[in-house]
Amino acid sequence: MEQLKQNLPQGVYESLISANFKSPSEIIIRTRAELAQITKLDLSLIEDVVKECTTILLTGKINTANYLKSWQRLSTGCFTIDAITKGGIPLHGITEIVGCSGVGKTQMCLQLALMSQVPTELGGLEKGVVYICTEDAFPAKRLRELAQEFSQKFKTSINDSFEDCIFIQHVADAEQLKLCLYTRFPRLLTVKRVGLIIIDSIAGVFRSENLDVNYSNRSQDFISTVVQLQKLSEKYNFAVVCSNQVTDNIASGITEPCLGLAWSNLVTCRFSITRHFETQIREFGVIFAPDLSSNSSCKFKILKSGLVGI
Repeated sequence: MEQLKQNLPQGVYESLISANFKSPSEIIIRTRAELAQITKLDLSLIEDVVKECTTILLTGKINTANYLKSWQRLSTGCFTIDAITKGGIPLHGITEIVGCSGVGKTQMCLQLALMSQVPTELGGLEKGVVYICTEDAFPAKRLRELAQEFSQKFKTSINDSFEDCIFIQHVADAEQLKLCLYTRFPRLLTVKRVGLIIIDSIAGVFRSENLDVNYSNRSQDFISTVVQLQKLSEKYNFAVVCSNQVTDNIASGITEPCLGLAWSNLVTCRFSITRHFETQIREFGVIFAPDLSSNSSCKFKILKSGLVGI
């Protein structure tokens, strides 16, 4: 009622108090005719009262698009990719990076793992990383090479080295992934500041060569995995990135991401990486994202120093 007192004429406010109204919500549930009868005010004044009450009740709850806050993002460290993604990887939902084997998905994941530790004014989060490896051995040699490049490039003031802040876990199947996400990872979050979790790759956990796959159970595994990731992400404010392989759809003849529609419906942003073998130029593209233009793309190369836009 104090807000109404500030925005309404004194006489109108006193009429509302005399009518024993205690809050804007008590006023808004009445019809205009009822309010006029109770307060003895003109309908034009009642209309002003209703507008003020509505504004107070909706403030901070329902806004136009102009008032929506931009998502916090983690820079990729590549200026061309940052340009088409409004600053990098969002700290909301599940971000998927799709591409053929050897196209550069792991290279991008490693660079993101380093960028997460960079100071915020340079596009980082100043936090560590959990890197879940599901297929090949973790590329420790390449990480070490990139970490040395980043140390020279950013000359960060972090207390630990880049490699010391990347926590690596190898998982082979969905059950091991659940154990990691529901038990080990939450414990780690209580003692370490984590800004990014990477699953490289999600197909390595769920894809099966068995023809008798129970797709209903697999879909439930997808859901439980994503729900846990989003729950922890909202609580601890970190980004989630999953790389994914592609497969050829025999029926349509189209190359598409693994795991099908059930997984695709759970992904917030899907990005792709393709490679032109003649020139070694890679192309990063936006397949879908809630706040980005679909089908936008940019070019980059992978050098000793990492992903470099061209």
